Amino acid sequence: MKSKVLFTTIGYIEWRKGQDILIDAIEGIPDKILEECEFLLIGQDCSCIARKLKERVTEMRGITIAGTVSREEIHRILDATDVLICPSREDPMPTVCAEAMMHRVPCMVSDAVGTAEYISNYVNGLVFKSEDADGLREQILWCVEFRDALKQMGNEAHKVYEDNFSIAAFEKNLISYVNEMMSMAGDMRK
Repeated sequence: MKSKVLFTTIGYIEWRKGQDILIDAIEGIPDKILEECEFLLIGQDCSCIARKLKERVTEMRGITIAGTVSREEIHRILDATDVLICPSREDPMPTVCAEAMMHRVPCMVSDAVGTAEYISNYVNGLVFKSEDADGLREQILWCVEFRDALKQMGNEAHKVYEDNFSIAAFEKNLISYVNEMMSMAGDMRK
């Protein structure tokens, strides 16, 4: 078993994406538990909020703001990640969650993220109330305490990916839609 749980956040560092909520949550984690965690924030980091967050985390252990990385690096990072955190204040359907699920990584998302509709708490991911740093912290603590459950949760997340976000799922939905439209067109001709 790895010595630390790697939590990753991927997305442009801005107010809407809620990385500040994540930092608020991390600040309340006891040092003994923080020693078992690593937090990696990936994404364009030239915004005003990114600069403020960089200043804020300089004295905090276990947090890295890495800026932008290549697509290949995203896949490598996701392969090493234990939990993807998407703390957005609003985010209709972030592709990074589908990518994480493709890599068998469970997602911890706010209820303002569209992906939350596909997540069953503690089965294939985790959902917390938007802007609730305390709720986010509780779920981080759960992941550290029950890290052995994360692999199975990731496998269940992969099923969500296969059923909803994969090319096969897209093709199935498209064919169903086309057939439905053809049927409606046939009915209109009658």
